[in-house]
Amino acid sequence: MNVLLVDPEQRLPGGLADLLNRTGWNVDSSATYEVGSGPTWPRPPDIIVTPEPPSDGDSAKTEAFRRFVAAAGDREVATLLLSSRPSGWRIEESPFVDIAADGISNEEIHGRLATMVRYHGMVRGMERELRNMRRLSERLNEHFTELDHEMQLAGRLQRDFLPTVTAPIGPLKFATLFRPASWVSGDIFDITRLDEDHVAFWVADAVGHGVAASLLTMFIKKAIVSKRVYPGSYEVLEPPDTMRLLNNALAQQDLPNCQFVTACYCVVNTRTLELQCCRGGHPYPYLVDSDGSFRELKPAGSLLGLFRDEEFEVERVQLKPGQKLILYSDGLETAFCPQDTEADEFTYYRHALRDLCKLPVEEIASRLDARLNAEYGSINPRDDVTLVAMQVLGT
Repeated sequence: MNVLLVDPEQRLPGGLADLLNRTGWNVDSSATYEVGSGPTWPRPPDIIVTPEPPSDGDSAKTEAFRRFVAAAGDREVATLLLSSRPSGWRIEESPFVDIAADGISNEEIHGRLATMVRYHGMVRGMERELRNMRRLSERLNEHFTELDHEMQLAGRLQRDFLPTVTAPIGPLKFATLFRPASWVSGDIFDITRLDEDHVAFWVADAVGHGVAASLLTMFIKKAIVSKRVYPGSYEVLEPPDTMRLLNNALAQQDLPNCQFVTACYCVVNTRTLELQCCRGGHPYPYLVDSDGSFRELKPAGSLLGLFRDEEFEVERVQLKPGQKLILYSDGLETAFCPQDTEADEFTYYRHALRDLCKLPVEEIASRLDARLNAEYGSINPRDDVTLVAMQVLGT
């Protein structure tokens, strides 16, 4: 082991170098602190022993001493500092400096050095690990930044698949709300004019949220068939047929049992105002009268994607001017329920909808959005929230 004794003031105890040499260590001496400031050492030391300059001494020498200790720390060389005030010494963020009281014996210095040598390798190893961890952390930060940008792009792309309906479609006025729990959503909806007399609109929810669920929503949008086009003619499918085709398309993918889809699909005849509604495992839609009272439509239908050739009931309603139909995903049911309560979630969101249902559909969506923003935890929502509101215009 190489030991460097740095002693410009000649304050180290006599015989220290001889004792260390007898131990079998290689000892070098220096009478200046500048040895630590240059590019090389006399011989690369494993450990340094140096006394602290007197507190009332030359300020330039004190500054040179501090630079020397800092240089030793930068080179990860252990330093034993002999100080007349060891309890008051502060070494700037250096794990390689040990402080001992000035005036200790050579044998005690030798013992302190032997202990430092034993543990210095461990400290160096930990320093290397810390540097590796810092490099890994920087690389991970770069990776997460890239991933964040990609997720933002995926979120914008998913929104581009959603319809933007601002003008009424015949006597029907629509408003929508789409709030992913993260950058992308497991919810999806659509509003499509099938022909001069029929408008289809629906909400689907892939179990969970995030990337996996959002990928499934793209498949759902492609798999929903609202009409068949033939040479010279077309056929608007009945809602049970559309739901059956969607269910079979999902079931054919042999998704894991934990992956399924819920959906509510509606078709309105804009001439007769007849509504046909089908659902598969989805929250019941609300039919709201012009006076604000509402009831649930409850056509039977199982979860989608689990079993083939499932049958789906259809509920038919003769709509009247002023009535509204509210489709939503189950994220709405949990959005208003405080996370620290065991109260029934149904009570909270039903009360929230009751307050909003008397408003025009565009105000229902905008005020619901504002209310969700004001809820506790709105920055980190528990689930995706999607709403499609339809209103029959006229008096």
